[in-house]
Amino acid sequence: MTDCRNTEIKVRAYIDELELIPDNASVVMGVSGGADSVCMMTVLHELAKTGCGFRLFAVHVNHNLREEAGDDEAYVRKLCRDLEIPLMVKSADVKGRSDADGISCEEAGRRLRYEAFDEAAELISAGRFPESKAGPADREDIRIAVAHTSDDCAETMLLNLWRGTGLKGLCGIPAKRGDVIRPVMCLSREETEGYLDSKGIVYCTDKTNEGDDYTRNRIRHNIIPTASREVNSQAVAHMNVTAAQLTRAWEYIEDQTDAAYNECVRWSDDNETILFADKKKLLSCHPYIRMRILHRCMETVAGQARDISFVHLDVLEKLFYKGRGKRLDLPYFITATRVTDGVEITVNKDKELGKGK
Repeated sequence: MTDCRNTEIKVRAYIDELELIPDNASVVMGVSGGADSVCMMTVLHELAKTGCGFRLFAVHVNHNLREEAGDDEAYVRKLCRDLEIPLMVKSADVKGRSDADGISCEEAGRRLRYEAFDEAAELISAGRFPESKAGPADREDIRIAVAHTSDDCAETMLLNLWRGTGLKGLCGIPAKRGDVIRPVMCLSREETEGYLDSKGIVYCTDKTNEGDDYTRNRIRHNIIPTASREVNSQAVAHMNVTAAQLTRAWEYIEDQTDAAYNECVRWSDDNETILFADKKKLLSCHPYIRMRILHRCMETVAGQARDISFVHLDVLEKLFYKGRGKRLDLPYFITATRVTDGVEITVNKDKELGKGK
């Protein structure tokens, strides 16, 4: 049986160590009704009662994809009433968003959730959050808490490794990014469920997580358990330690990339929409830093980076060795052109918006 107090102490230490929640913060919690999010809300509620100095708000997004979605919403409403936590519920058309944006339902749901979290933060900032009598809050002191666990981080590391996302992907899920925090990522899924069982708190179960229709589910149900059983019982914990170490290494690399980027890259003098990368300076950088600079160039002109792969960076680097006037077409309607002292990188906005051919 899980010791509830030990779990709360563990989460409190994790929050303090990583400075996830500032003093006098307002915390927007994404609550689906599943074990992880209910555990997060319950633990934070207990910590708030001990004088931690933060206010809690909850957001539930009904995806309207499952027959049980209405039951999940009703459960979250009751739980928030019992804990006296203000709640905002949003009804989302995930399928419509998926079709409109040409993305998976999973990605559409994620985008809609974070849009709801941002809306909640703005309402808190204005003192207009539903069911709350709290006055306006400083937007900089508002945090959005999502309930990823150490298992989620390990699954993400493996998924990214096999998708070839590189070093950044191996960092797994960050404990914080901007105003988004993950205060129970120090807990395993077994710990979140054990905590709720010990307190006699029921939670909702998403039946879509029980099958192996999705890649992440196959990793969750087959690969992680096999690694824990056949390789090392602490496999998930060790992966999370590695993810933390890789995150620190990544932060150092990004600092080095910042300095090198500022030295090698500038906006073209005659056109503020074109980046110019200096050949001599760029090629003097470490090969990995070169790749990071070129990736940032593409991301800067395109405003996105999801479809940029190593193959694109490799051919872009090779362009620096070719003759003047040589051109290269890249994702997001990016064009790279070899000029006298380097390469100019731009994007055709008309084509990107579907106005050109």
